[in-house]
Amino acid sequence: MKKVKFDATRRATLIGLGASLLPLAATSESIDRGPMRFIVITAAGGAADQIARLVASKLSTATGRSVVVENKAGAGGNIATEFVARAPADGKTFLFTSNNHTINPFIYKDAGYLSDDLVPVIQVGAGPSVMAVHPSVPAHTVQELIALSHSQQLSYASTGLGSASNLACEMIKASSGMNMVHVPYKGGAEAITAVLGAQVPVIMTSLTSAGPHIKKGTLRALCVSTAQRWPGNPEIPSIAEAGFRDCTYEVWQGILAPKGTPTAVVEKANADIARILGSSEVHERLVTIGYRPVGKPTGDFAHVLSDDRERVGALVKKIGLTVG
Repeated sequence: MKKVKFDATRRATLIGLGASLLPLAATSESIDRGPMRFIVITAAGGAADQIARLVASKLSTATGRSVVVENKAGAGGNIATEFVARAPADGKTFLFTSNNHTINPFIYKDAGYLSDDLVPVIQVGAGPSVMAVHPSVPAHTVQELIALSHSQQLSYASTGLGSASNLACEMIKASSGMNMVHVPYKGGAEAITAVLGAQVPVIMTSLTSAGPHIKKGTLRALCVSTAQRWPGNPEIPSIAEAGFRDCTYEVWQGILAPKGTPTAVVEKANADIARILGSSEVHERLVTIGYRPVGKPTGDFAHVLSDDRERVGALVKKIGLTVG
């Protein structure tokens, strides 16, 4: 048998190469098997929180990794977003956010982050906001509410300044001349409580928060913010049907990661979560909550974010929406 000889130079090269691969292997293992965190921009109980916990539970089962949901509400999502933007880009910390992510840099003097501080991972879902009133309000359509707002001062509750529901209602106000003062709350639960208690007559919020009360009759729905009626609540007219097609605005839920997170990690997270969103169980649950599952490639989510920034920027400039 012929013996293969290794000279000293070749031996040193191979040893050096092997040593250089050790940190990479260790890093890969820690990313694949270490615990993950979903940092949610809202308080517990809202749409983002419910969806985050559903995805986290299924992702943990599918990958064998611990996936923990942490709520860091406040400043319209800025607290959670800045926290994730400053987190290590090691594939362990992800932001679970919504339209606030694209809205806040336009309305805050310092949102605490820039749009390129985080990278898109996957759009989880999309759905409408709903405009509803306390049953004592003498309005059964958007047009009747507009007329009522001209005869008396009205106010509307939302899940916070700069939230998707806030922006959706401001679009309607700007287009229709509706006279309503915005009353922001920290989350859907607080806003709902205020309207159920007749402290505020009108609300613009997610179907997640308002849906059960609409079905019970403790709130009366006037419209959803999408171009078409929502399949889960086909009895509610769309804002387009009310004559304001230019006011359609979808709420999206999505996951982002700190800038610098390895592309392979982002793509794996995208693929894992997309498979979860494709299951019939998760699909049905999301529709019940008030969203349709999306789960497309990362590039598609990047386009959604870009388009949303363009539209939001123009609207904020038009209506002069600012914080403070």
